[in-house]
Amino acid sequence: MYKKIPRCDDLMSKATKPDKIRQLSQEQQNAIEHLLQGKSDRVVSDAVGVARQTIWEWRNRDPLFIAELNRQRSELWNEARERLKILANRALDVVELQLDSGDPKASLAAAKYILQGTRLLGETDLPPCGLTTPEGVIMARLRNEARSELEAQGKGRALHIIDFSGIEDEVEDLAKSRLKKAMAEAGLS
Repeated sequence: MYKKIPRCDDLMSKATKPDKIRQLSQEQQNAIEHLLQGKSDRVVSDAVGVARQTIWEWRNRDPLFIAELNRQRSELWNEARERLKILANRALDVVELQLDSGDPKASLAAAKYILQGTRLLGETDLPPCGLTTPEGVIMARLRNEARSELEAQGKGRALHIIDFSGIEDEVEDLAKSRLKKAMAEAGLS
């Protein structure tokens, strides 16, 4: 008649059990730090103590590594964006002074900054970030493979806009049907 309410320590023990999912190695974590600093694969491989090819494999084929690298890149961009927001008012004050100055070159430079800032002149978007979960990285790869497979079955006929939604449904279904196996192969299930 009475429903048993779980105790707090029961919930905590369930939440803190170690995952069976593969984690990044220390070398991979160190490699990510170096890659975020803009270092080349060769420099990273020397610093981490692995072959350059290993760094390439991690960056291009390891979904867990790719997702974590993308997540940390996104985090860095978000931090930079927040810093820019804080500096924006001060910068606008300087630009406004320049715009109102008697120097035509300074006024032109200030006007250019204003137009760029309002996106009326040039593109100011931050670079796109990649997928940030291993599952997302694997699904993107599976979708590409499924799309190529379905195109090949269509005797090399490329997917056209007319049948795009139907094909995309097939692509999604095929990719989803292979996800569990791919996650297991990557040590992520």
